[in-house]
Amino acid sequence: MKSSKTSFFKHGWLFVSLLTFTSIYSATAENWTQKADMPIPRLFFSVAAAAGEVYTIGGMLAEPVDFVNAYDPGTDKWVQKASLPAARAGIVTCVVDGKIYAIGGWNGQSPAVGTVEEYDPATDTWTKKADMPTPRSFFAAAVASGKIYTIGGVAQNVGPVLGAVEEYDPTTDTWTQKTDMPIPRSGMAATSIEGKIYLIGGTPAVQGPVLRTVEEYDPNLDTWTQKADMSTSRTALAVSVVDSKIYAIGGTSAIQGPGLTTVEVYDRITDTWTESPEMPTARVFLGAGNLNDKIYAVGGVAEGLGPAILPTVEEFAPSLSVTVQNKFISIWSEFKKAN
Repeated sequence: MKSSKTSFFKHGWLFVSLLTFTSIYSATAENWTQKADMPIPRLFFSVAAAAGEVYTIGGMLAEPVDFVNAYDPGTDKWVQKASLPAARAGIVTCVVDGKIYAIGGWNGQSPAVGTVEEYDPATDTWTKKADMPTPRSFFAAAVASGKIYTIGGVAQNVGPVLGAVEEYDPTTDTWTQKTDMPIPRSGMAATSIEGKIYLIGGTPAVQGPVLRTVEEYDPNLDTWTQKADMSTSRTALAVSVVDSKIYAIGGTSAIQGPGLTTVEVYDRITDTWTESPEMPTARVFLGAGNLNDKIYAVGGVAEGLGPAILPTVEEFAPSLSVTVQNKFISIWSEFKKAN
């Protein structure tokens, strides 16, 4: 039989260490922090995180623009980068093997374009790639297993809404048609976790309604599965992944309605949504990028399509306290059973 003294000296250090570790992380609350403003505020741009920086690409002022800027969280400064070869708004970007792919959009003349260009942060250069088969803007895209999947959107700014899904392989510079999404829509957001793509929110028509819908796409099976709805209807939102959880940020619940500050978190394991601390600034048509488990919410407008375009940037640092405390409780329970 173990003595209580022996048990303490053998295991007590574990309890003290875990308690100290848990206390440190419990004190670190989730928070939003103001950062340096984006140098050229605009609408309908795209955000991509690569090479330790957050890039804002394309967008629109009075007309589509070719601007590219990069934010360095380490210095809290922005620098200008090589412009897009052609101005585009409603563009979508994805990162594969450290390179940014700028896809589709609108060049100031209807209909949309299928243009694809690859940006190399190491050389600050753009290279033309094979066009997307279905020209579109205001669509969503995500990367799974090194391939890019472009989903939905509109061929013209006035509609109709598309359901097309196409796969791009950067290694072969080729496109392949895939199974259409179940609910054609635009203005939604997409991201991926462990090879599955999650399509969130949006609208099935240019004038609404706004959806809470969440669908999961399995590229290996080329199939779609309905998932738990968000609590809040959202379009023109941004999403980002931290610790295998999806953060749905901002957007609006009504076409040309007020921006949202609310943030919801999706756990794919439990298929549930929970609330997260609100963003300080209500934003529609914002962009978001993730670097080192921190989310950067960039630009947008406060309501509908204006009037003032926001230059502001806010950094969100999700807390690890819940995860750490759950691990502590589990280990402590096992310790008590053994002693």
